[in-house]
Amino acid sequence: MVSLISTLAAGGASAETVLSAEGLDVLLTGHTVYIATPGGEAPVWYGADGRSAAALPNGVTLVGTWTIDGDGYCVDWENGPQNSCTRVTKSDGAIAFSDAASGEARGTVVRIVPGNAENL
Repeated sequence: MVSLISTLAAGGASAETVLSAEGLDVLLTGHTVYIATPGGEAPVWYGADGRSAAALPNGVTLVGTWTIDGDGYCVDWENGPQNSCTRVTKSDGAIAFSDAASGEARGTVVRIVPGNAENL
C-alpha cells in the first residue's frame, strides 16, 4: 500500500494533478483512507460494493453510498449531506481531498489500509 501512495503522490514538485477515475478506483475501492482534516484524523471506508462510512473527529459516524463521478467521487450520506462530491489531487508528494464544487480543502491522506480497518 505504501508503494501505491508513493506512486500516486509522485510527480512534479509543484504540479497539481487531478486523479482520474481509474486512479480513484485504485486508491479508494476496498480501502480505509485516513484523512487529516482541520478537526483531526478521519478514517473513511470505501467499500467495493458502493457502501461507505466515515468516523468524523467529532465522534459522528456517517454511513452512505459512494460512486466515482468523472474526475472525483460523490457520497450520499444517509445521516449527512447528499451528493457530497470530492475532487482528489496529488501534488508536492501529497494526496489532497477538496470539495468538488467550492474547491474548499477537506484534508490530506495520511495513510491507506486495505479493507474496513475500523469496522465502520
